[in-house]
Amino acid sequence: MRHHGFTKRAFLFLGLALLLPTLAAAGQASIFKLKVIVQAANIRSKPDIASAILKTVPAGTLFESPGKEGRWYKVSLPPDAKRTAVTGYLYDGLVEIIEEIKAEPPKVEAPTPPKKEKPVAEKAIPVEKRQAQPEVALPVSRKKSFSLRPYAKMGMLLTPPSAADLGYIEVDGGNLDELLDVATANFGGGIQLLFSLNPENTMHVGFDLGAQKLFSSVFTLETSDIVYEDIHNENEFAFYLLALLELRSRRSPVFFQAGAGMHLVSWYWDYTYSGKYHDEYTEESGLEVSMGFLLAGGFDIPVNERISVPIMLRMDGLMRYGMLLNVSLSIGLSFH
Repeated sequence: MRHHGFTKRAFLFLGLALLLPTLAAAGQASIFKLKVIVQAANIRSKPDIASAILKTVPAGTLFESPGKEGRWYKVSLPPDAKRTAVTGYLYDGLVEIIEEIKAEPPKVEAPTPPKKEKPVAEKAIPVEKRQAQPEVALPVSRKKSFSLRPYAKMGMLLTPPSAADLGYIEVDGGNLDELLDVATANFGGGIQLLFSLNPENTMHVGFDLGAQKLFSSVFTLETSDIVYEDIHNENEFAFYLLALLELRSRRSPVFFQAGAGMHLVSWYWDYTYSGKYHDEYTEESGLEVSMGFLLAGGFDIPVNERISVPIMLRMDGLMRYGMLLNVSLSIGLSFH
């Protein structure tokens, strides 16, 4: 009977010793205080975009999450009609972390090892204490993302070309820039393809493929007695392919971009001359390859788990007529 009682206590001691690392690891978890930052956020039954929606909450709703599964925060909802606790999942792009509480591991004292009962004539030999081995917390698995971003932009050319840049011939020693009218307001659009380089999705690389109107110009020269009239028109467009690097913040929608690549410039020129003795009309067009760069920054405002709205202020530089600098405001949609 004494031997049987000792066996029970030994098993109890071993169970408590094995339970200690689990309790210690559980105490190292963090509690996240979350705030919904979109107009309406869906809480789903599983960490999957295809799972059922348990509830939709408005912007500003606060939650406490004990942890994350992939890119989904685990949150608790009020008990249902059967008073059963309900657990849901919120996509991390719909919330921001307003506080992270590091929980300290609980202090659990090692149980006193049992002593084997011996007859009175024998001395009890103490059992050595077992030390619980610390358990290494496994990292939370996250997925790298892919984004497709169509956009439109409108802007202003800061460095319009001069009459000499455009190759207009000087007539009667006059300043041709006084006769040149350049329309610098322009527009364009394109699409960006971006791939994340790390699980936190703070660094992306990709491409920017698009087109834009550069400028249009009109040069008119006429004599005071209307003996002749000389009109030149030029329109230039650019098609570009840029390599991109994007850096993002983990806890805010701010991002920055830098890029460099190739611009294929398409230009169309027409010339009309009305003189005293003859009239003349000439057309000319062509293509030219130039190098360019991009610097940009903006906000990527989430709408739901898979769609956001990037708003960006960008500067495109094109090495043509020295340097053409175009500043534009871009807005689009981002599909993740």
